[in-house]
Amino acid sequence: MKKIVLVIFLLLPIGIFLFLRFFGENEFSIPVYYEQGVDSPPAGCDRKYDAPYKVADKLLENIGWNRRPALIVADSTVLIKKSLNRLEEDLVSGVQVIFFTGKDDYVSSFYACDLLLEAPWKVVLIDQERRIRGYYDPQTREELDRLVVELKILLKK
Repeated sequence: MKKIVLVIFLLLPIGIFLFLRFFGENEFSIPVYYEQGVDSPPAGCDRKYDAPYKVADKLLENIGWNRRPALIVADSTVLIKKSLNRLEEDLVSGVQVIFFTGKDDYVSSFYACDLLLEAPWKVVLIDQERRIRGYYDPQTREELDRLVVELKILLKK
């Protein structure tokens, strides 16, 4: 009797693993922000937001975007740069990292009205279709880990 129970306990996990391996699907996705449009535009932004919202092509080209997934970084402090340097090498090769900083009105308007960036977020992920896919604060380990996972998912698709 003990041998039968032992065999069942050994074969059951193997059977479950094989079933999930051949018949299961691991499908992960990351959100697309503002697919239904921008519900509440930021104060002081007097522009029309179409649905689904995409960052204007001209604005992205002005900051050097080359039509591939990009991380637009709104803070170029040493701490942020160190955090982003921890990204895996294979991720960085598939994603363009753009440090776009400054204090003038154009930069502030770009962050608030075009990227819809709010505190405490400092990094925005844009996909190749100009859609916003995530906001991150890479100063925290949890946010940096989330950024790495979401980049891997985006680059696989």
